[in-house]
Amino acid sequence: MDLARLSAVREHLGEGVALMVDANQQWSRADAQRMCRAFEEFGLVWIEEPLDAYDFEGHGQLAARFDTPIATGEMLTSVAEHAELIRHGGADIIQPDAPRIGGITRFLQVMAMADRRHLQLAPHFAMEIHVHLAAAYRHEPWVEHFEWLDPLFNEHLEIADGRMRLSDRPGLGVTLSDQARAWTVDSFEILG
Repeated sequence: MDLARLSAVREHLGEGVALMVDANQQWSRADAQRMCRAFEEFGLVWIEEPLDAYDFEGHGQLAARFDTPIATGEMLTSVAEHAELIRHGGADIIQPDAPRIGGITRFLQVMAMADRRHLQLAPHFAMEIHVHLAAAYRHEPWVEHFEWLDPLFNEHLEIADGRMRLSDRPGLGVTLSDQARAWTVDSFEILG
C-alpha cells in the first residue's frame, strides 16, 4: 500500500520535485530495513523517523546501509540526546527543535555538532524561529512551513522560488496577532 501511494505521488510530481517520507517512528528495525530498501528507487530527499526516536543505534544502521538519507532528531529533548544520535551516525539530516531542546543557545550547540560531522540540517516546526537559525548554517538547510500557524502572527514568512526569505524586522521578525493575544491566560515580567 505505501509503495503504491509513493509511486503515485512520485509519478504525479515528477522527478524534479523534492519528495520525503515521514514514518513517524512507526517501523520496527526489520520493517524499516524493508521499507528503506523498497523506497530507494524513488530518489527521496530523506526518510524521516523510521524508528523510535531514541533508537540511535538502529538509525545508525539504516543510515550506513542505505543511500536514501535518514532524517531524525525532532523528538529529542536535549543536546546530550542529539550528541548520542550523532555519535551513533543515526542521522544524515539532523532535525533539532529549538523550543523542545531548551532554546536558541542549545539549538546552536546541536548545530555546531552537526556541522562538525557535515550533516544536513532540517529544523523541526517553529519556522519563525528556525528560519533564522538555519540561515546561520553553512550547509544549505531545509525549513518546514506550516500555513496553519499564520493566524498567530501579524507578519508572515515570505516564500519565493521554494525558499524562505529572512525578514529585516528586529528580533525574530514577527509579532503576535490580536487573535493570539486573546488566547493568553496569564503573563509575567522578568526584571533584570
